[in-house]
Amino acid sequence: MAEKSNADAKASKNNKYMTSEDPEQPSESSTHKEKGSQSSESEEEYFKNVSERFDKDIKDLKDLIALNEKECNRLLFDRLLDVIRVE
Repeated sequence: MAEKSNADAKASKNNKYMTSEDPEQPSESSTHKEKGSQSSESEEEYFKNVSERFDKDIKDLKDLIALNEKECNRLLFDRLLDVIRVE
C-alpha cells in the first residue's frame, strides 16, 4: 500500500504541471507587443513620462531636504551662539 502511494506521489511531481500553460492566463504572444508597434510605442512614451515625473518629484524632495538641513543647521548655530553668550 505504501509503495503505491509513493508511486502516485512521484507521478504527481511530474514537470508537466510546471510547463503547461494556464488556460486562464493570456498567451505570451498577446501580452508581448512587437517592437515598433503603435501600442508598444505608446507604452514606452507613457513610461517615459511617468519616469520623468518621478525624477522631478525626487529632485524636488532632495531640494526640500537640503533646504530643511540648512534651516536646521542655522537654528543649531543660533542656539550655539546663545549658549556661548550665556557663559
